[in-house]
Amino acid sequence: MNEVGYHGTCLKYRYDIETNGLDPIKSKYRADHWLGQGVYFFDDYGKALWWASTTSLQNDNCGGIVFESIIEAPDEEVLNLDLPKQLDAFITETLKTLDEIKKNCAGSMPILDDAKFRAVFFDYYKQQNGISVIIGTFQKEFAGYTTKRNNDEKQLQKKIMNIIGIKFQERQICVSKKECIKSTKLIYNEEEEVI
Repeated sequence: MNEVGYHGTCLKYRYDIETNGLDPIKSKYRADHWLGQGVYFFDDYGKALWWASTTSLQNDNCGGIVFESIIEAPDEEVLNLDLPKQLDAFITETLKTLDEIKKNCAGSMPILDDAKFRAVFFDYYKQQNGISVIIGTFQKEFAGYTTKRNNDEKQLQKKIMNIIGIKFQERQICVSKKECIKSTKLIYNEEEEVI
């Protein structure tokens, strides 16, 4: 794979990123990451800009920044969940893993909520299969980068989306190997408005 990705974050990380690059080992650990641990990119600049603004707000309005990187990885190190065969391979292996856990847990399965379950299995799959990049498109009924609506409008929006079977698409790229992140450069700084 060879693709452009946009990483939105807040200004307090600028120096470290410009000095050391985007490093999956340094990314904040979360038990509920969408696609496991790693550095997250959007393939859409506007969504990265929205995330930079959101992250800035969560960090005392320190200012949003967006980096653009080239993401490169051998095809065998990429799990693209948007491709049916690759999604099926992931599901098949996850079912086998769950079966193995059941066999070895003497009647008591580990308790994981759905969000943690998702992250654990993506990280395990990456480790077992030498995966450096996971790509997935998520469908959302609501997104922070869309038109603001009141609660009544949100409920109607949810109903409409369920009727038509279409939701907002959000494609994300999770990179867990630093060597896959190439030519990172700052393309937006809320304070300087560098574009």
